[in-house]
Amino acid sequence: MTEKDKARLLELGQQLSTLGTEFRIAQIGLEKAVEAHGLSSPEAREASDLCSLLAMRFSEAEEGFLALKER
Repeated sequence: MTEKDKARLLELGQQLSTLGTEFRIAQIGLEKAVEAHGLSSPEAREASDLCSLLAMRFSEAEEGFLALKER
């Protein structure tokens, strides 16, 4: 593994950590939106969309991390 690969691996690891934290915060926001406004409210749908987006970004970063780690 090259130094460039190692640096990228660290970068992706940090990105995964950040995205994981952001996702958990978004989940809490979704729970609060559902409690306050109901499951089918615009607020809950918006919070759900954010959770979905963050989950997708996390999966993409994880895929890149694992692919690079296998090198």
